[in-house]
Amino acid sequence: MKVNKAMKRSIVPGPTAPRAHGAGGFCLALGLAAAATGCSSTDLLADGGSSADSGGGAVQATFTSLYGDYLGNCKQCHAPGAPGQTSDIEQSLNFASRATALSTLMGMASGLTGNHTACNGVPFLAATPGSSLLVASLDQPTRQAFDLSGHVGCDVDSISDQTVKVGSQPSSAFISALKTWITNGAPDN
Repeated sequence: MKVNKAMKRSIVPGPTAPRAHGAGGFCLALGLAAAATGCSSTDLLADGGSSADSGGGAVQATFTSLYGDYLGNCKQCHAPGAPGQTSDIEQSLNFASRATALSTLMGMASGLTGNHTACNGVPFLAATPGSSLLVASLDQPTRQAFDLSGHVGCDVDSISDQTVKVGSQPSSAFISALKTWITNGAPDN
């Protein structure tokens, strides 16, 4: 049976379903299997950020909270010498610390190969959540609707679902907070 584009979009793999990431592509939130680090909300990171959000357990629309809740675990692939780092992974992201994560998220995707090449030059954080590659890689509805006029080929078929590799979806509260943070201009907070 031949699988067409519409059929591909309707397939949602379960947590144990195999999923090829092609060339490793935009592996923004890869390897979050080490999400549970055992840190309390009072543990501080080397750059002064908290290891967990400071909102009493509820993720908030601040980068510190977003990094503590989900994004900080991206360092399992996106950091120098990370165990999940491969030669074909997106080349500019570095989640080794809160500060480097925020700094590199201000840039654009680079080093993507294979069917992900069309997303090179797309901003991780754009003016709106719907045009931000970060959101598209973590949120299926955003990925389904992703359509940038200057990057026609960067669409649902070329943006990898990083939550499959991670093994868990971010909470709806996290996605909502991430979108609010981007809408608010992605401040360093």
